[in-house]
Amino acid sequence: MKSDLFEDLVTKSADNSPDAIFLVNQQGRIRHVSPACVEIFGYQPSDFVDQFIIDFVVAADRDATIREAKEVLAGRKRVGFENRYRHKNGSDVYLNWSARWLEHEQLRVGVARDVTELRRRHNVPDALLAVLAPYERKVLELLLTEATEKQIAERLGLAVSTTHSYITTIFRKYSVRGRAGLMSLWLRHLSTGGIQPGDK
Repeated sequence: MKSDLFEDLVTKSADNSPDAIFLVNQQGRIRHVSPACVEIFGYQPSDFVDQFIIDFVVAADRDATIREAKEVLAGRKRVGFENRYRHKNGSDVYLNWSARWLEHEQLRVGVARDVTELRRRHNVPDALLAVLAPYERKVLELLLTEATEKQIAERLGLAVSTTHSYITTIFRKYSVRGRAGLMSLWLRHLSTGGIQPGDK
């Protein structure tokens, strides 16, 4: 059975988080969402409660989101899944999720990080992506999330060794030593608009 005490504890701990934290029941109805939803989605928490969470997902991402939810309901902790939600103003919000199923409480807890600025491709000039092959671009997009190499391989239908080879090549092309360096490069680009591959 669901625990009201558990929900109270989650609510208190989530109130100061910059990420949106959702509690969703087995039927997909939202039981609670943290105050961060106001800044991320433009909605008040009360706008979400008792609504089906899938109704807020951009239509093109719903099938993948339903498949991911089934994985969580099966007891698999999931990290790095991305989808888009509709902001109250009509724009798309890109989210990176960490989620797990809590059997005792019969609730799915999901932590959603807003990664919109990293995902809006119009903010990335062609010159920054031109050095990458098509599949390297797909790997790059997932490298900028919390997904592991194994999860990236699964998402793209690649062997782990092939994925690792792509990642190594991306690091070399951008003259960075790892994911932290890649993320730093990307964030500097977003803030200045002028970072090019090889910049330090």
